[in-house]
Amino acid sequence: MSNTIPSFSIGSLFENSDSYVIPIYQRNYTWGLGEITQLIQDVYDYAFDEEKSKTNYYIGTLVVYERHIDGQTTYETIDGQQRLTTLKILLNALHRKFDQEIEDKISYHLDLSFDSRKKSTETLEVITNQNQKEVAFISSKDYNPQIKQRYYDAEKVLARFLDTPDKVNIFYNYLTQKVKVVRVSVPEETDLNHYFEIMNNRGEQLEKHEILKANMLEVLSDNPALTYAFNTIWEACADMERYVQYGFSTKERDIVFTDNNWNVLNCNSLDDIATKIFEAAKEDKHSAQLNINEIIDYKGSFKVNTDEKEDAPERFTSVINFSNFLLHVLRIQTKSDIPLDDKRLIDSFKTFLKDADKEAQIQFVKDFGFNLLKTKHLFDQYIIKREFIREKDQWSLKVLKWYAGNKVSYVNSVENDEALNKELIMLLSMFHVSTPTLVYKHWLNAALNYLFNQPVINGEEYKAYLLKLAEAYLFDRYIALYPLDYFEIIYKNQSQSVNKSSGAYNMDVLDQGTSVENFVFNYLDYILWKEGVKGSSDFEFTFRSSVEHYYPQNPISKDHKIDASIYDMFGNLCLISSSKNSRLSNHMPSAKKDYYHKVGADSLKQQIMMSEPEWSEIEIRKHSDLMKNKLKGA
Repeated sequence: MSNTIPSFSIGSLFENSDSYVIPIYQRNYTWGLGEITQLIQDVYDYAFDEEKSKTNYYIGTLVVYERHIDGQTTYETIDGQQRLTTLKILLNALHRKFDQEIEDKISYHLDLSFDSRKKSTETLEVITNQNQKEVAFISSKDYNPQIKQRYYDAEKVLARFLDTPDKVNIFYNYLTQKVKVVRVSVPEETDLNHYFEIMNNRGEQLEKHEILKANMLEVLSDNPALTYAFNTIWEACADMERYVQYGFSTKERDIVFTDNNWNVLNCNSLDDIATKIFEAAKEDKHSAQLNINEIIDYKGSFKVNTDEKEDAPERFTSVINFSNFLLHVLRIQTKSDIPLDDKRLIDSFKTFLKDADKEAQIQFVKDFGFNLLKTKHLFDQYIIKREFIREKDQWSLKVLKWYAGNKVSYVNSVENDEALNKELIMLLSMFHVSTPTLVYKHWLNAALNYLFNQPVINGEEYKAYLLKLAEAYLFDRYIALYPLDYFEIIYKNQSQSVNKSSGAYNMDVLDQGTSVENFVFNYLDYILWKEGVKGSSDFEFTFRSSVEHYYPQNPISKDHKIDASIYDMFGNLCLISSSKNSRLSNHMPSAKKDYYHKVGADSLKQQIMMSEPEWSEIEIRKHSDLMKNKLKGA
């Protein structure tokens, strides 16, 4: 074994005749649509950046153990198997999807298999078979549904990013030449079980948001009251699973929010908050003993709250993490096209924190501190959460309600209109499940920006805004002749569609099989839910990522094969979970109908399709027209 640590471009890694094996002690392949999208986004960002495209992008490290058998070396992958498997999926999707566009293909090999996981190995073998213009899974075999679905996801996401031959080649060349991975071989005498245990118990590094907090506190360090207030707000907001009121002491709550009504802010600026709560903090013996440096370094709560029993941390799950939330606040404050990518968190703030004017720096941080509190307060009240209560997991939209005797409970955000509250939940969850990747949660930024700029929140007006945003997504982005970017839709057009009235859209783009965006299916299911079609009473939006051809692309019997122009029509498509699609993908509609009647349908559109006694070209065309008209008339 060499003492040098080699690094490989993705092209050279895959052109080598090396063999890799994923050992049985490794977990199954677990990457989802979000991780696939993020990887493609990262490579795309570097490939199309004038400066970054000149540099290498290190995607991570492969830690391997070299197995030597009969003169052949196989690399047992200890760490990095998720990336390695994904890269193999990605390259195959590129070669198959853009076979004619790629000008300088690598001749790749990279033999990758799984110890004792025949299903996973066979799934990769089908995907790797480039003699097939389409991946051809044999109906009688059982494949790994996760790997299979990630291949289809890769094709869809790549098609969205690479819409011209020039983009295809720029992306492909950067991926194969400049994206690199380091391969580290552990010594032959290594105790692999012990090493694997160490790898899974690594200490955590300082989070980017903690570094950012220190940088911002440094700007305010000459003012103890502002520093204390900013730190208190930051820590209160950092726990995205908890309502922000619980990040303050009881006394502070009654100052920052309205006494006996914690759903109304009682302050208008960080200066206002600092003046009030710093004086209150001085009365607390513990807080009074902290000097400015201790305040900056302190990461706990300044007071122990005794009234948080209702706010069990396992009750709510946020739709976003804190680092990404900070970027949403920055975008709202600056009205700038800030990327919603938390890997760029420090860089995104650097421009504003490096202002040569010290007073401008201070004002920026003061504004951000207050805007962070205001936005988190709005987020808690008007953005959905996943709530676990009474052994049930569900979407919820709730606020804190204060009762006499200092009692607090959670009630619907639109307390006196349960139907409206439910409709808001459906709209928000429709957007959320359509974009599992945090960097694409522009809908969340739109909703927060709308809420932030309203003097008073009205449930009906909020619903109207979300419906307007959904229309703009459909007509100005997903079926537009000339798609607009999200920032333009939200900030320049105020989420008002410019294409719906002008007719600058093309419904035929929906007849593209698995390339149709998930949002389109979810938006249609929302429309059908509003109409009260069969199954509406029990319907909930979930993370469905697989576009199913109800009439199969590759029927078990070749006598039933129909033309792609028919089976790829919108009327023959619905959005379901990948595991269900994998199970029945090549079966005829009658067999699928029997199965879904037993286990339940994932989609309201699917319910309508299954209500047809027969399913042929006539029904497909009829259903296509009907569903497109519903979208146009929404």
